[in-house]
Amino acid sequence: MIRRYTGVDADGIAESDADHSMRCPGCGEWFDMRDLSQVLAHIHDAEVEIGMGQRPPERREH
Repeated sequence: MIRRYTGVDADGIAESDADHSMRCPGCGEWFDMRDLSQVLAHIHDAEVEIGMGQRPPERREH
């Protein structure tokens, strides 16, 4: 089974799961911005530039 990574709210401003959703400007479908596979599925032939940034915060187990 593949473990799904649902992301971390780095800014701490998301109050619900709806705050992580976005309507795709290309097809109009809603997707979860924390799920990279959904984000990549909604690129729709756009060019993607991948750069190195800061390391994401460590994930804490509850």
